[in-house]
Amino acid sequence: MAARRKSSSVGGSSSSISRRPCEEIWEYNVSALWLSSHRCGFFSGLAKEFLKTHDLAFANRPVIAAGKYMAYDHRDVVFARYGEYWRQMRKLCTIELFTAKKTESFKSVREEEVLKMVRSIWKESGEGIQCVDVRRSVSSIAQNIVCRMFAGRTFSDDELNGGCTGFKDMVSEIAAVTGAFVIGDYFPFLEWFDLEGIRRRMRVVHKIYDEFAEKLIDEHINRRRAKAEEECNRVKDMVDILLDMAESERQSMEMKITRVHMKAIILDILSAGIETSSTTIEWAMSELLRNPHVMVKAQQEIDLVVGKHRFIKESDVIRCEYLQCIVKETFRLHPPVPLLRHESMEECNVDGYYIPLKTMLLVNVWAIGRHESVWEDPLQFKPERFLRNTMDVKGQDFELIPFGTGRRMCPGLLMGLTVVELTLAQLIHCFDWSVDGEVNMDEFSGLTVPKKYPIYSRPSWRLTTKHNFNV
Repeated sequence: MAARRKSSSVGGSSSSISRRPCEEIWEYNVSALWLSSHRCGFFSGLAKEFLKTHDLAFANRPVIAAGKYMAYDHRDVVFARYGEYWRQMRKLCTIELFTAKKTESFKSVREEEVLKMVRSIWKESGEGIQCVDVRRSVSSIAQNIVCRMFAGRTFSDDELNGGCTGFKDMVSEIAAVTGAFVIGDYFPFLEWFDLEGIRRRMRVVHKIYDEFAEKLIDEHINRRRAKAEEECNRVKDMVDILLDMAESERQSMEMKITRVHMKAIILDILSAGIETSSTTIEWAMSELLRNPHVMVKAQQEIDLVVGKHRFIKESDVIRCEYLQCIVKETFRLHPPVPLLRHESMEECNVDGYYIPLKTMLLVNVWAIGRHESVWEDPLQFKPERFLRNTMDVKGQDFELIPFGTGRRMCPGLLMGLTVVELTLAQLIHCFDWSVDGEVNMDEFSGLTVPKKYPIYSRPSWRLTTKHNFNV
């Protein structure tokens, strides 16, 4: 067995994992699970033991189809195997791409795109007459912000692959296949088995993405050559930074940055940055529509901080404690990546569990956020639980780790959190929202948990500033 102890340890089938695994593991209180020749353990109650006390032992990532077929054979940061290569790639992200200074440099981009979203929502609603698709709005803003940060511009559907495949479709398919259940990831002897065609879809969308990334890199190189003087005064996007690193003689990196490295990192930014932010904002809006008293309380707080005569800015968000509590509560109930994948690099004993070498560990973040021993009324959406509470989502509080923790924590945490907080703040500050009937809270089956159905809500303008989007 993958784990030996007095408490429960049960065997399961691929079907039990394929249908909403985080919820099934929570429902049956499974502490460990052994699958065929590939050891696989699920844990929710021992997250701190595994990810802090034994962080190094579980710093590896398992070899899975998404890493092989999508991430250039695990050459990105998310799926990279632990070792010197991963350390250098992580260093590139933390020192060059996702620093607080770099995040601040894109503040105007985020604020500009958020106002564009507000204007688009108001126009689409016929100035408050019709319902709007909230998912489409938040997906668009997440996509536009992320694209402008890494590429310096947004992308229209008709410029990708001759218009045969839209950019949004490509991003959606990348997220879908990356988070899909692949039986060979858990039963290696069934690696050849592709009944649902996930591997085939991975190869197809990876080819489309690779062509897109190659074109993007060439576009930046050609622009830099043609407008060398103008480039000095322009805010550099992430592709520019990667090209600077590739062309630089500085020795801050112990490996030469190649086009493959660039494409792998851009893939991480696309798949993680867009999907995580948009999913979280949509869940937050869904919870606020189900709990209108929470939305009213958040609006009252923002009105006290900002007033109703102007739009909220990033510098205002830090003064909105209740808004930040709403975001934390959303991450608690709806972590965008509910199962954190790790792999043991050595035999070890964790709280009485014997863990063999190369055991795939899935930490059930979804279950941690709903555990009765940790949270009072765990299934209730109660942002107040975080008021005057120092707990945050930055990896130090193991009851709340939507971005992971330790060595494998998401390096883009600050950037993603900033996008979520500002977008949500603007949505509830600018509009009152109403919905017909109940809000469907069903989750989509898979290893990620976006909402199964989009929400349609009617916005009503609530600011005294009358639709002045240039403010």
